[in-house]
Amino acid sequence: MRLVNGLGIWLLMCVLLIARPVGGTALIDPTRPASPHRRSSDDPVRNQGGWRLDSTLVAPDRRVAVINGKQVSEGESVDGARVIAIHQLEVRIQAPGRRMTLQLLPDILDKQP
Repeated sequence: MRLVNGLGIWLLMCVLLIARPVGGTALIDPTRPASPHRRSSDDPVRNQGGWRLDSTLVAPDRRVAVINGKQVSEGESVDGARVIAIHQLEVRIQAPGRRMTLQLLPDILDKQP
């Protein structure tokens, strides 16, 4: 009887530890594109020109990017810039008076040898 009670308490504690996230915070899906609401106002990628590349989809039959939270294809516009080309890790855009390349992972790409 004592073994059953001890095992029951141990199982209950394990369930409680697994069910509650560490520190009481919600779990974040690392595969979800960044949300503009989770970014701080001093985000250097966002403040350089006002455009942030959140994700890309490059397939044989279509190319789609998410810029500033909006899904766009080549030739479409987002926040005053036209999408020229979508590649796997970057998107080229034409803004008034200049062309820019938005990188999907700029901080990681800069650190690679």
